[in-house]
Formats: sequence, C-alpha cells, structure tokens
Amino acid sequence: MTPSTSPTSLATRPEPTHGCVRCGRPIPVHEALCEDCNPLGLKQPAATQVHAIAAGGILLFVLILAVLGRGAMQGIGPFSGAIHGVTAAPRGGLAVTVAVTNAGTNGSATTCRLLGADREPGGPAQLIQTPNVPAGRTVAFVATVKAFGDQPVDLAVDCQSP
Repeated sequence: MTPSTSPTSLATRPEPTHGCVRCGRPIPVHEALCEDCNPLGLKQPAATQVHAIAAGGILLFVLILAVLGRGAMQGIGPFSGAIHGVTAAPRGGLAVTVAVTNAGTNGSATTCRLLGADREPGGPAQLIQTPNVPAGRTVAFVATVKAFGDQPVDLAVDCQSP
C-alpha cells in the first residue's frame, strides 16, 4: 500500500530554501539571488564561474603564504658543523659534541645529520636538532645518539640550511 500523495498534502510541505548569496534572505534552493539583489532577473552565475573564483582565491592565498615564508626564511644559514668530541654516554649510546656555525644574517636552529666518518652508503645515521644559533656565531652542544652503538667511533656531521 502506498501513502496518499494528494495535492493538498504536497502543498503543505514547505519548499527547501537557503540564504541569498548577497543578503542572506531565504530563497528557493534553485536560485542564488533574491529579487532585491537581482531586480532585472539576470541568469544565475554558472557553477564554473563560482568554482573559478574559489580556485583563484586559493591560488592567491598560497602565493601570499609563499612570499611570507620566503621573507621569514631569508638570511638564515648556511650552516656548517664540526665534531669536537665523541665519548661513551653514561646511559648508553654516544655523547657527541657538535659545533654549528650560522653564516647567515638571522639566528635559527637547524637539523644536522650525524654519520660515520667513512660515509658508507646505507651506514648508520641519526638526525639531531641544534639549539638556536645566532647570526654569525658558533654554538657547541652535546647530543646523545644511539645509532652508532656504545663505543666511540669517528663521526661526520652535515648541517642543513632551512
């Protein structure tokens, strides 16, 4: 048995609405602008027009972020690092004394990669985070690493510029 769909029951259902794109007044779903915002009854904007505006806004935002990011990173590095000592750490691993120099005009921290001095392909390596290195200065610090075992070995360091 199917429910009755008499003309009176269909007329009592409210038509779905949404807000006018400009003023927010409730209008039928198939329209974008109310009569006050579109007094000449011009055709509604095409979906491709709306999507192109959204895509353009996203691209503009990404471009602005890239310019701001470039400005924020300007003057940082290049960084160079040197190993000043390698000893066995009290709780396992190695205590490595690393000196990092920032040749840039702005201070920043960086990431350095420790690896065996022989630099064998596929050999052990470990990343370490440096403290903040002021512009034109050298900072020495001790990092505890476990990738090379407990016995002191010759290590090399490669520091990245952001």
